[in-house]
Amino acid sequence: MNNQIHIDGENYFITLAIKKVLDDVVRKSRLNIAHLRMVVVVDATPFLELQRFQKLDLEDWDLIFCSSYFYNIVSEFSPERLNQFVCVDNNITQLRNDLAVQLKEIHQTTSNLNLEDEQNPQKPLFTPCEQTFINDYFSCMRAKQIARITGNNVKSVSNKKRNIMNKIHCTKNSDFYITLYFLNMLHKVELALHEPQSKARTTVAWQRVSGQEATVFQYAH
Repeated sequence: MNNQIHIDGENYFITLAIKKVLDDVVRKSRLNIAHLRMVVVVDATPFLELQRFQKLDLEDWDLIFCSSYFYNIVSEFSPERLNQFVCVDNNITQLRNDLAVQLKEIHQTTSNLNLEDEQNPQKPLFTPCEQTFINDYFSCMRAKQIARITGNNVKSVSNKKRNIMNKIHCTKNSDFYITLYFLNMLHKVELALHEPQSKARTTVAWQRVSGQEATVFQYAH
């Protein structure tokens, strides 16, 4: 029986360490996981990790090993996908235990569970009004521009941004960008974040999350 474990990942040492833990779990559980598609998305900062996530199609992977930063986002806003993610920030014992449980659940997944998910769709995280605001904001429109287009005053626009940040538990602009882009990957139908077509005004917001201007990522939009 071929039970060779393969894990994709750009960081060789982290990927190798996780593979060793997986080997230990599989040896004890006697599960064959050679068919599973697994990838490690771990880097020094959430910003760099987001860049790694942007290279992936999440639907292509059965298990995604990530930091607690992104695992917590999934846990809070996409719990139905939590069995696809593994937090690597736990100690080795906890990681082994989590993997043992997760691998068994993957093998026990049935069509009935999938049918139940279809019958009980998740409530959208953002309202249509919030989605519109987020797309405008990521087009690098400042509060005055959004206010002029929507017919609102600047204060109400700022309040709307603050309310959305509170909804996704963000207090910093950097977390706001990272969290929204990651949520866009988890819920492709919710947001339509895009790089503006106009070249007249280069979008600082897009540059921050795409890595072109990482040094200014910390500053407010």
